[in-house]
Amino acid sequence: MSQYKTYTELTDFGPYITKLILELPCQVKEHELTTNTFHVYAESREADGSIVIRKDRKTGFETQLKGYPQILAAYPCDSDGRRTRSGSFAALELCEEYLNKRVAGNVMASRWLENFYRITQLQDLPGQENGSAVNGLVFDTCSGDVCPQLAGWQDGISKHPTLPLQYGYFTPDCSEKAPLVVWLHGAGEGGNTVKIAYTGNKVTAISAPDIQKKLGGAAWVLVPQCPTVWMDDGVEQLGRSNRSIYTEPLKALIDEFIAQHKELIDEKRIYIGGLSNGGFMTVRMLLDYPGFFAGAIAVCTPFFVENITEQVAQTLKTVPLWLVHCKKDSIVLPMETAIPLYQRLKAAGAENIHFTLFDRVIDLSGRYREPDGRSRESFGHGVWIHAYNDDCTVDWDGMRVLEQGLPVTMWEWLGCQSK
Repeated sequence: MSQYKTYTELTDFGPYITKLILELPCQVKEHELTTNTFHVYAESREADGSIVIRKDRKTGFETQLKGYPQILAAYPCDSDGRRTRSGSFAALELCEEYLNKRVAGNVMASRWLENFYRITQLQDLPGQENGSAVNGLVFDTCSGDVCPQLAGWQDGISKHPTLPLQYGYFTPDCSEKAPLVVWLHGAGEGGNTVKIAYTGNKVTAISAPDIQKKLGGAAWVLVPQCPTVWMDDGVEQLGRSNRSIYTEPLKALIDEFIAQHKELIDEKRIYIGGLSNGGFMTVRMLLDYPGFFAGAIAVCTPFFVENITEQVAQTLKTVPLWLVHCKKDSIVLPMETAIPLYQRLKAAGAENIHFTLFDRVIDLSGRYREPDGRSRESFGHGVWIHAYNDDCTVDWDGMRVLEQGLPVTMWEWLGCQSK
């Protein structure tokens, strides 16, 4: 039996294994590999080794998550899956389907899955030194994973005496001081598996070259994970008190992280942002620690209208803030949260506040299509897809947001903020 490696991609819809990398006992050329050269069987397993049970949302029918994933392409590659004209490794490209997903769950809870593959050779490969064909290869042991999007990422845990928080963080390739982006996950990425906090959706877009450049060329990224949800007020986990037991432990973590990297973090450019539950916590932290953050992004934030007091408005009106929401969000209704928050802040005299309100969440990249060819539409709460892809460019009135007279995207705008 032989070993294979997985290749994970963090996509708009979560982390997927999009390639299998096989080490071959011979050299192969491009024309010698096809989608029929190998056959793939897959199982998604829970942490205890049992096969994942998937329940269809529409029919309620339950099935075991096992089967035969589609092979989209096969070609020679290097040991990290990069395509080559010839070589002793083969890449099998897989599509984004449930069999290849690395995280299962919903907007309230997620768990990391173990993906098992068995790859069987169906067609002979030439290339043996004695002229004989290579056949009978079977790959059923995973020797590791390749995920280029996680380059520069590490894990840690804070030293808080009563509520230590796990976190992931990205270290930029920079010898000078750079801003810090504190990014807060949604309810579905809490718990005690810290990698879910920054891989459960495409948080690593913040560490990718495009957004790094927009943040000034380089930026630290800190992604804390809370054990429950950020909205946990000690009585209810998802109530409407707009309070949190995590404000002080989170601030302690941020302070600790800055102190550890004091020579390389620009303390005039500490940014905070987050989605859904993390969007709530973004606003909560701005209120509890006024003057600390240089700018903020709050995506589909459940900060409820009854708690938007005059004191809240007066505190928030001086903070550069960009709100993002979708009209079709049925989980966090914008008319109960982001819309009144924006309106109250504008009425209070806020000058550096912006609000991008999407009609719907629809793929703008051209990558995802419905069966009939239309761009794929996602559920309205998933507006973070547009935030990570930096699709936010217009304000509440539909006009482009300007910074120093020039049109900017949301991440460009954030990179311009400084105390």
